[in-house]
Amino acid sequence: MTDEQQKPDITKYVGLGFIAGLVVCVLTLEYYGYIRHPEKADALVVEEFRLLTLNTDEDLKISQKPSGKEAFCVNGYLLMRPENGKNVAGVLVDKKNRGVECQASLTPSQKIVE
Repeated sequence: MTDEQQKPDITKYVGLGFIAGLVVCVLTLEYYGYIRHPEKADALVVEEFRLLTLNTDEDLKISQKPSGKEAFCVNGYLLMRPENGKNVAGVLVDKKNRGVECQASLTPSQKIVE
């Protein structure tokens, strides 16, 4: 036998060690809850929004770029959809999944934006 036949194949052991370490890492992350699995309720959320209050003492600064979304009132609830022509719409809700009500004929009592 030659010396080459008696030497262990270190590449094989390094590869197996890497794979074993990867499996242990994923199992550890799963055990401690760092891997988050989506739920059905998470799939329903498309985007989150913020409400900016209109204070007469301060200037309201908003981006001049359009959002690409439009809102409309249907059956007393505010719905939103993208402006890209897709027939997808969603009901706007608060943190507790309560629909935001709207009135099609409601107009502000005073001038909001000057």
